[in-house]
Amino acid sequence: MSEMQMNREEQALRDRLRAAVRRTETPPFLEARIRANLRATPAPARWRSWALAATAALVVLAAGVAYQLGHLRLTSASQDAYIASVTNRVATLMRVGLKDHIHCAVFRKYPGNTPPAEELLRKISPEYRDLAPVIARATPRDFHLVIAHECRYQGRNYVHLALKRGSRLLSLVVARKADGESFATENTLPAQVAAGLPLYSAAVQRFEIAAFESRQHLVYVISDMPAKQNMETMLAAAPGLKEVLAKLEGGAA
Repeated sequence: MSEMQMNREEQALRDRLRAAVRRTETPPFLEARIRANLRATPAPARWRSWALAATAALVVLAAGVAYQLGHLRLTSASQDAYIASVTNRVATLMRVGLKDHIHCAVFRKYPGNTPPAEELLRKISPEYRDLAPVIARATPRDFHLVIAHECRYQGRNYVHLALKRGSRLLSLVVARKADGESFATENTLPAQVAAGLPLYSAAVQRFEIAAFESRQHLVYVISDMPAKQNMETMLAAAPGLKEVLAKLEGGAA
């Protein structure tokens, strides 16, 4: 085979590989997970930069397959390190919901057959179950409930509902306020005000966050959807969520 033919075949191979990569949908947060895992493993001091880049590229390729098969895992320490590195880039109260979203919804292997919503909702207290139909109505079509539970992370209790559509992931996270917690006292400006309710927003990496507060709760919609769509979901859900929480808190909505 001539050198010219070899060059043509190599170029054809590169073109096919490039086309295959472009056709492959990258799972949400895959890059962030890989980078966190790489940071958690010290690299040999003598690696050249080109070797590190090549290795990272191979890891991304292999991890894409591993992710699809449900084998990508990080240690608890590396998960916590990644969560801290991401959440420290948003305002303090925005971190509250984002931490739980990543910890519970992003770092999770989902079963092939999700239990029915009625079965999932048995894992949360009855007074919070009315949140589920509110967020379901507000969420874009074809999202389905995959998580409904009460959990605890880094000393704080949460009510967490998560919905998926393909590789898209959206969480409704509700946390009770600690003493003195308020977006007002944090001097955070609302992104917009809907029916007298200030709504706050933030973004970091692929995470879009929309939030509001009731008298006793902090409420978040967090997803990897575009910012506009994430806020529209919160706008649609906020009145109903506020009403449910007002009944729970013993006051008017």
